[in-house]
Amino acid sequence: MQSSYKVILKGESIERTHTKKILTDYTSKKKPEENAEMEMHQGVNSYENLEKTILEDANRKKERILNDAYERASQIEKQAKDNGYNEGYNVGMKKGREDGYKSAYEDGYKKNFDKAKKQGEEIRKNAENVLNSAVQEKENYLKEKEIQIKQTIVNAVENILRHEIMDKDSLNDAVFDALKQMRNTNTFIVKSRKKYSSEFKKHVDIWKQQMPFKGDIFVIPDESVEEGSAIIERDNGKIVLGIDIACDKLKEILENEG
Repeated sequence: MQSSYKVILKGESIERTHTKKILTDYTSKKKPEENAEMEMHQGVNSYENLEKTILEDANRKKERILNDAYERASQIEKQAKDNGYNEGYNVGMKKGREDGYKSAYEDGYKKNFDKAKKQGEEIRKNAENVLNSAVQEKENYLKEKEIQIKQTIVNAVENILRHEIMDKDSLNDAVFDALKQMRNTNTFIVKSRKKYSSEFKKHVDIWKQQMPFKGDIFVIPDESVEEGSAIIERDNGKIVLGIDIACDKLKEILENEG
């Protein structure tokens, strides 16, 4: 290995070219032989120092190159990781969105749609049941009220009839109207309680003139006949006039209307 160096007479330093400035400025008072030996030793020391300096500088360069290599490798590794992460993230996100949408549609939308449809059917059926129940309840209520209303009408009419029938003239008018409707006979027999029969007898002649009727009208008192009632018999049947009959007839009419 060849090395180069130069000797500078004054000063001591190491240049960047790796040449060493060796201080040789001294005064020797020894003999020439001693001076030659001294110079030889100094030359050896100078070579050793130069070799040491070169090795140290080479080690420094090696460390710097290694550090640069490590740093560059770290940057490359980091860049690779970042690129790989970003690419993987983007691909993963895309695939995740696609898989997520498909999964959400199948597991979410379709499942929830079927569930909502089923719930809607149940709600509709419940609503129909509630409506039908309300309609039925309304019909039952109206039917019940209708019966009550009809009974109220019958009771009111019956009370009126009972009040009116206590008036003898009211029953007289009822008997006369019945006789006019049954003129196709030769004889009438009118039965009622005594208090009514006495009034009937007073009106027989008047009835025959107003009808007109040329047959016979017989009035017979009968206490077995109900209060406020009269029985009219003829050749081919009879008719009963009274509060109960009128109320039954009224009930029949109301029922037929329902």
